[in-house]
Amino acid sequence: MNALPAQPFELRRLELTDIPDALEIEQVSFPTPWSQAMFVLELSKSSSVCLAATVGGELIGYLVAARYAQVWHVMNISVRPESRRRGVAGALMAELFR
Repeated sequence: MNALPAQPFELRRLELTDIPDALEIEQVSFPTPWSQAMFVLELSKSSSVCLAATVGGELIGYLVAARYAQVWHVMNISVRPESRRRGVAGALMAELFR
């Protein structure tokens, strides 16, 4: 039995309007999920890079990283369970490095 091919995803900046979807992903991904305030704080920092992966406009994953001096710190990265193992997290990391 062949699996259907995964839909291609797009990468863009994570926005404040993405927070409700990110919180849903947090709840199913982590025992101590980030709060809305944590996302708002990181999105408001000029030293943060916040990326989103979407399919058809729906958030399927995100990455939050911050720069401290000359070092980048990946603070949060997650992908919806049904979209995992399709290269989403790797693509988010590659975009951060780019």
